[in-house]
Amino acid sequence: MRYVLVVFFCLFWVSCLCAAEFRGIQGVWIDVRSIPQTPEGIRDLVEHLHKAHCNALFVESFYRGETIYPSSFCATQGLSPQMEPFRSASFDPLAVFIKEAKKRGMQVHAWYHMFYVGLDTPGPILSRFPQWVARNRDGTAGYVQGGKRFFFVCPMHEGVLEFYQGLLEEVATKYDLDGIHLDYFRFPDPTLADACYCENCRETFRRAYGFDPLFLDPVKDFEKHQKWIAFRADALSRFAASLAHSVRRVRPEVLLSCAVKPFGFPLLGYPGFLQDWPRWGKERIFDFLVPMTYSSRPAEFEGLLLWVRTFLRETPFCAGVWCAGMEKEKVLDEVHRAWKHTPLGVVLFALPYLSEDLLASVFAGSVAPPSLEDFPNLLALPLAPQDFLNRRRTIVARYAASPVTIDGVLEDVWQYADWQGDFVSILGERAQEETRVACLYDAHNLYVAYLIRGSFAPGRITAYDGPVFYDDSVELFLDPWLSRSFFLQFATNALGTKYDASSFLGARFEGAWEVGVKSEGDETVIEMMIPFVTLSKEVPKENEMWGVNFCRNNVTLGAFSSWSPMPGVYGASFFFGTLVFEP
Repeated sequence: MRYVLVVFFCLFWVSCLCAAEFRGIQGVWIDVRSIPQTPEGIRDLVEHLHKAHCNALFVESFYRGETIYPSSFCATQGLSPQMEPFRSASFDPLAVFIKEAKKRGMQVHAWYHMFYVGLDTPGPILSRFPQWVARNRDGTAGYVQGGKRFFFVCPMHEGVLEFYQGLLEEVATKYDLDGIHLDYFRFPDPTLADACYCENCRETFRRAYGFDPLFLDPVKDFEKHQKWIAFRADALSRFAASLAHSVRRVRPEVLLSCAVKPFGFPLLGYPGFLQDWPRWGKERIFDFLVPMTYSSRPAEFEGLLLWVRTFLRETPFCAGVWCAGMEKEKVLDEVHRAWKHTPLGVVLFALPYLSEDLLASVFAGSVAPPSLEDFPNLLALPLAPQDFLNRRRTIVARYAASPVTIDGVLEDVWQYADWQGDFVSILGERAQEETRVACLYDAHNLYVAYLIRGSFAPGRITAYDGPVFYDDSVELFLDPWLSRSFFLQFATNALGTKYDASSFLGARFEGAWEVGVKSEGDETVIEMMIPFVTLSKEVPKENEMWGVNFCRNNVTLGAFSSWSPMPGVYGASFFFGTLVFEP
């Protein structure tokens, strides 16, 4: 039955491409704080969104362990049967949304925050079931970001699957919903928390593989660590399949969707968020996915869509569009770009960030989907991952026979370097302006030089680890282990402001390195000196190989390019080129 429904949904989706009036999903995420606390208020909101040509409402229905609707199931679990503001108002917001949306031919998808269940406190679910908490490697629970602590449930714990099956079966049975939409269906951000290392999860893994994941080093124990990543990712995928089967058993026609992180799936030794959404697409676990292709820069947003299309070929998807703090013109640009990559539609995040002016324009004729003659281009698949692997480039780091001064002036020693150009944009086009790069090294340091021709505007970011990539800037990605999984990142702008990060620690990584910048006319030279000790590496051996990529952010032109071609993004070391150290 599941596969029949998926085929039906896909046939319906394709048939819509042939309809002149097809506009796909034009959705909005409606968070709890934006839900009016009276039936009349919800009616007015739905009418307002209907007049703005929105046709799909993703209504936050389960947030931090509580439902907006009366839940008998939650009551049987010893939890609050309904979120307090709506219980006090004695009404069911979800029922009102469905009633008002049906009148207007709009869809309602119940939006569930799954494993993120507590902010600053564990929240009601973990207070009731403390054994379900996701434990970090050091034994702590939750992670801190922006001064807040986020608590997660671990999906591998006994009883968690049955809880969410009961929760979703109830809502699927009780309400005439068009869809159920899962969010936070993932593990925490790997640069902030590495979960779950509770004794039960470790013991289950030990029984299967014979060693304890707690003591694995991701680099030194690479192959063993891959097994630990696969173990957790597989558990999440099996959880998804079981949950989908459970919901479809009681309500076959409901559409299941999931918000996914574009970098959510594991690549070799890098865990991502352990959301193997390419696998979910191949197995058609969900009817459609909503990748959170969030960027305030339209070209970067389109690059994320290209990344998704590279790996997601069997299941349709909507583009998630970030609207917070965005200029109206940029949102309209991104929505227009989205239609080039997904005829299924877009979902805007989120209602609080949609001004009246934006709402009046975003789904209007000015950003309508492409005409029918454009659709053949939509259906053509982008390059496959293997195509990018076949296009990996190689550059040589030559030994510096004389000292290298880091001042943005290219001394004679650089004339012997292996200079290379021909940068390619993240959208697969030849870069608009020329960038050339070269590498040298000596007994202590790696040296990198960028020779930039064309626009390179003065920077605005002056603070260390500030977002220099929002200025005209360059970025260097290094994988000194040739892991095709991990990387170190170094970036700078025209002011020489430094940003560094790693795939292990994010921006918490701090290295000692130097930058020199000099501009003359339409030419800018940027030099970097990175000590091997900063990279935790010895002096490279003869013909040693590292993963590498060199990138340029041309914010002035809204263009992003790299030396070795990438499928829409920069930070995927699986596709980096190769740096070879010459004797």
